Amino acid sequence: MQHGGKRILVIDLGGTNLRAAFADADDTSLVDVQKIKLDCIDEFYKILDELILKYPGTKDVVISVAGPKNGDSITMTNRNWKIVSSEVKKRFNLRSCHLLNDWEAIAYSLSSLKEGDLRVLKKGHYVGMNDIPKFVIGPGTGLGAALYSRIKDIEHVNPTELGNTQTSVKHYLEIFGIEDSSSFEILEDVLSGPGISRVAEIFLNELISPEEILKRANKNDEVCQNLINKYIECFAVLSSESALSYNCHGGIFLVGSFMRGLDHFIKDEDFAKQFIGQRKQIHSDFLDGIPVFLVKRESTPLYGNLNYFKSTIKS
Repeated sequence: MQHGGKRILVIDLGGTNLRAAFADADDTSLVDVQKIKLDCIDEFYKILDELILKYPGTKDVVISVAGPKNGDSITMTNRNWKIVSSEVKKRFNLRSCHLLNDWEAIAYSLSSLKEGDLRVLKKGHYVGMNDIPKFVIGPGTGLGAALYSRIKDIEHVNPTELGNTQTSVKHYLEIFGIEDSSSFEILEDVLSGPGISRVAEIFLNELISPEEILKRANKNDEVCQNLINKYIECFAVLSSESALSYNCHGGIFLVGSFMRGLDHFIKDEDFAKQFIGQRKQIHSDFLDGIPVFLVKRESTPLYGNLNYFKSTIKS
């Protein structure tokens, strides 16, 4: 487990839970993966202290956080918490503390994925990891997305704020059959986890969780099944728009626990048709060559944190 003092603690700090694991810099596997609920920033520091002390010799920490990165700090999107990597490093006497946006971390996990971690939703031209840009996207507390590329074995990740854009909101509401867009301002108001709950409230006259929507759909509730099918169509269209916007020859990767929950509802043939849509031939031909994958692996931010750390060692 330990190699030259290079024991790494990887943490993903979300809106509700903290997920953590340990790893060796020479290994690609995670051990002692755990999920911990926390309510305040002081509780986070207490848990971090306990995790570091659990394995004496832990001197390197990588933390992914749900929020935009600004220098060496991230202020969480859904909590008024600010994490500063230099402060964490000093407070716990660490050798290094790296801070990543959560979708930046997810993108860094791509190179660790194996064939069994992926379901092909739409076939395309397989191009491997090098040179060709790829796009990861998925629902959670918000709508996250990041652009990944690897040039001469150097990985580059650009997290985006796609979920906070406004221009295409009406288009996705039209897919659901919603005319009044006044209560939906940005894209994640529709296509995040809370977004599907807000959409469902219009049709069900009650506010239920995304998990409850899936549960009812699995029990053949027609309204919830229709919502899920429309939600999948929205992501087929969003995947297509992302591929065109970012020239993603390397494919689109749909990530997240709610997206994994949609697995058996997705019909590959329908998804591919919705992805291509009604386009000019030149754009249909472009999109025809782009694969779309559903990432079935859990804990992708933790794997991405580990991969990022290993890439810093190489450089």
